[in-house]
Amino acid sequence: MHEFSLAVNIFDIVLETVQKENIHKVYTIKLDVGKLMAVVHESLIFGFEAVSEGTPLEGAKLEINEIPVTVRCKKCGTESEINEFIFMCPKCNGVDLEILSGKDMQITSLEVEKNGKHRSSRCCHTLL
Repeated sequence: MHEFSLAVNIFDIVLETVQKENIHKVYTIKLDVGKLMAVVHESLIFGFEAVSEGTPLEGAKLEINEIPVTVRCKKCGTESEINEFIFMCPKCNGVDLEILSGKDMQITSLEVEKNGKHRSSRCCHTLL
């Protein structure tokens, strides 16, 4: 279950940010998760809740935005979205494809309380 190790990585990165920036409370952690990561959202949320219990991150909500797989055909240059795990260019049937998106995972922003104010801050911490 790789979701638990991902949850631990998210926890470690956000906790470090909390301590470094003197954040009082984390409300929401927004993530972009590529479809190729094959993350089961419910398992990731469950793992994060388990690892954050009894810590300053307890109760923080994970908001997961799934990023589709997009590719560029090296033969004809066509860019397309792959909805099934059949990696073939829809234009020329080429199979030599460059993956443009859908294989990464990032923390994109945090909603926090700092200095008595509710704030949303953009960040970009790539996990994988």
